[in-house]
Amino acid sequence: MKTFFFLFSLFCFASCSFPKDPENSYATAKSSGLKVGYVHHPPFSFKVSDEPAGSEVEMINEFADEQGLEVHYIYGTESELIKKMENYKLHIMVGGFKKNTMWKEKAGLSTTYTDNDNCILVARGENKLLYELETYLLNYKEKK
Repeated sequence: MKTFFFLFSLFCFASCSFPKDPENSYATAKSSGLKVGYVHHPPFSFKVSDEPAGSEVEMINEFADEQGLEVHYIYGTESELIKKMENYKLHIMVGGFKKNTMWKEKAGLSTTYTDNDNCILVARGENKLLYELETYLLNYKEKK
């Protein structure tokens, strides 16, 4: 009986912090804003008068509104932004990426939100942020 109680307590304790967020991306995004990298890849993401635009930018803005997050966009090339993401200087990266992107070894991939396998890149290991984003994307996909 003691073994059962110990295992049950251990399971409850371990599950309290699920999903894991080792770099605290979700908490950081809540407190100081969601850092989103974007590249020039119309119609998904691009610059208009130094402002981010595109379907994925609009989608991230809606996600951020639902989550109560302020969004800070950072424009750059894929290689510049992926380095920032690897160092947890970015939370999310948009730009019309597909599930078979060459960056899949360096970033986490969200679920697809289109029939064309489009997904969002997320800093590796940041499961709480990915969980919240995927919940939003699944609802987004159902609306389409």
